[in-house]
Amino acid sequence: MARTGITKDDVKDARQRLIDAGHSVTLDSLRVELGNTGSRSTIQRWLRELEEDDSTLLHDEQLLTDTLRATVVQLARRLQEEAMAQLEQTKAAHQAAQANWQEISDRLRTQVQDLTEQTKRLQHQLSETEQKNTQLLTSHQQDTLKITALTGDNAHLKSLLSTKEQHIASLEEKHQHARKALEHYRDSVQTQREQELQRHEHQIQQLQAELRISQQTISVKQQECTTLKEQTLQLSAELHQARQSVKTVEQQLVALQHNHQQAEQQLYRKDMDLAGLHKEFAPLQEQCAAALAQVVSLQQKEQAWLQERAALSASLSTQQQLWQTFSTINAMSTPTQYIKGEDVIVVDADLD
Repeated sequence: MARTGITKDDVKDARQRLIDAGHSVTLDSLRVELGNTGSRSTIQRWLRELEEDDSTLLHDEQLLTDTLRATVVQLARRLQEEAMAQLEQTKAAHQAAQANWQEISDRLRTQVQDLTEQTKRLQHQLSETEQKNTQLLTSHQQDTLKITALTGDNAHLKSLLSTKEQHIASLEEKHQHARKALEHYRDSVQTQREQELQRHEHQIQQLQAELRISQQTISVKQQECTTLKEQTLQLSAELHQARQSVKTVEQQLVALQHNHQQAEQQLYRKDMDLAGLHKEFAPLQEQCAAALAQVVSLQQKEQAWLQERAALSASLSTQQQLWQTFSTINAMSTPTQYIKGEDVIVVDADLD
């Protein structure tokens, strides 16, 4: 009876150990490798199932794809070579065993009378040799069956390979047609791209010309703004002088009340001067507004000039604040305080 616990995995491991050691896989060798346990029928059943598992992928045509074709052919060729090598090894071992047995038999015939005990031992060895010979014959028969099966599989694989080669030839022909269509499409796309590139270059040239014109216009406007800045500085100086004069008049009003009439006349003259300055600023304000409108239009076309536009807008904003200050001075109806440094100037707008 088989020992309880002999499983398929035990037989598989024992068979692998025999293969790794270079020994032939037989029922007796497997039973010895398993520790002389397990029945022959159980070991043979597990061994048959392992061989069926190993040959499943070779007999399943659906698993043999184009990518595995070369691998399967190489594997079949290698199995055949290994089987032939194992057969030759078995034959050599068998011949060596026969020669050894013959030599032992000749020696025993000459020493049979004096070496009785030695003869018994040699007979026992002879029996073991015959048993090994029987095992080798059994293994040889099994190898022959495997070779026959592998030969059939090889023929089947060759047929399958021929079918696959025909399919590959058909696919190559379809690939050539597809490649021609792709080349035609590439030529048409290349022509279209060249036409679009020419149109794009023409548009770039037009934009560059417009950009040069815009740059020239901005340069002119910048010169005009520089001129306006200079004029603004001059007006600021005049305004400063006027404020100094007003301050002087106020000091005279505080110190010399008896010259009140003379101070009123001087303030009146200063108001007239400020009115004249305001009239002179009006045309400049219109020019700056027109320049600002042109600068804004150019800014919408050329965003690359954002920094210069910011500087120009800042200078224009400063001028507008100055003009608003002048307008406030002329439009005063109540005493207003102008602070400059630490001095406070009080202007009476009701002095006529």
